[in-house]
Amino acid sequence: MQQVFLKRSKIPYDLVTKKLNAWYMAIKSDLVEEAERIKAEVEAELANMEENQDALLYYQLLEFRHEIMLSYMKSKNMDSLENAYETLREIESQGQLTGMLEYYFYFFMGMYEFRRKELSTAISAYRIAEKKLFEVEDEIERAEFFFKVAHVYYYMKQTYFSLNYANRALKIFKQYDAYAVQTIRCQNIIAGNLIDSLDYERALDVFRDTLRIAESVGADYLIGMSRMNIGICYDYIGEYDKAAEYLQTSLEFFEKTEHVFLTKTLFNIVNVKTKQKALAEALLYLKKGQSVAKKYGDSEYEAKFKIIEGLYFSDDEYSLIEEAFSYLNDKRMFGDIENFAIRVADYFYEEGDLSRSNEYYRLSIEARRKIKKGEIINENQPDFVYSHFIG
Repeated sequence: MQQVFLKRSKIPYDLVTKKLNAWYMAIKSDLVEEAERIKAEVEAELANMEENQDALLYYQLLEFRHEIMLSYMKSKNMDSLENAYETLREIESQGQLTGMLEYYFYFFMGMYEFRRKELSTAISAYRIAEKKLFEVEDEIERAEFFFKVAHVYYYMKQTYFSLNYANRALKIFKQYDAYAVQTIRCQNIIAGNLIDSLDYERALDVFRDTLRIAESVGADYLIGMSRMNIGICYDYIGEYDKAAEYLQTSLEFFEKTEHVFLTKTLFNIVNVKTKQKALAEALLYLKKGQSVAKKYGDSEYEAKFKIIEGLYFSDDEYSLIEEAFSYLNDKRMFGDIENFAIRVADYFYEEGDLSRSNEYYRLSIEARRKIKKGEIINENQPDFVYSHFIG
């Protein structure tokens, strides 16, 4: 008997689009396993979807956003991100992205550039995306945008702008019980700005609140993040024993998943151990941190570890410190330059090397001047992102 094969009908693109939206929701909430599962389902359906160019472009954009998430949650190497980035640049240059798709392109480009610590390009991309924000009807998506912009401004030490965007995001997220994760993120940015304003006690109160929320929702990486932030705050206060305690417990959470904050936590432990004069312990964590940073291509912390190594473990060979500051300057990370320059200047002052001490004090003053001047976000500069992307 001849076998009969029924022709399989095409899947309507609007059904696939709904699944794409569910995938994006999982990505934004850092639900890695759920995002991976939905991604696999989407890819299976795309092979049999009725033709729709916008749905395919939306998929490509979300695939890129998915890789950005993994680069944080799993410390995934940036190589796959760079390949996807080049593909999207080519698509955008051909004028294929319009409306919401164009908004997503610049929004995700801003995230990518921030992940690479290209701060000028990141903020330029966000500026372009913000001009298209009127296309976004979903207030949760607008809140997500406000948070991402707040994060970049925080890194730039532009406290007013960072707090403005963070509070706009928080006001929206706090209206919904389902967005506890996003609420924690916003509060972390606000508390970070409070530290920069030397308001350590209020910052501690906020971080303790984020820890309470993180424990209530059972999100291990957010518990680790909150403990790390409390430890960093105690470091600023000068309570190094408490700082070390919180940082050690946060390390346990990040080691389970190899979250991107594993490197940051190791660095801060090294930093605290040197202040406690526990140099043998500091060296062990330094070597571990350098190994992790190298493994995942984390050039930011490779540079920062060089500062500690240059000060305490290099037999007065200070070229490592110079290399680190060169990297920070290239990335226009003036906030880090200011903080580390003071740390280095204080070290040389205590060692009686007044010439080097004065050099780094002057460097910190110059970095502060650039931050105050807003050099990195000059409102009169052309949209740098165009020349960088299209170049």
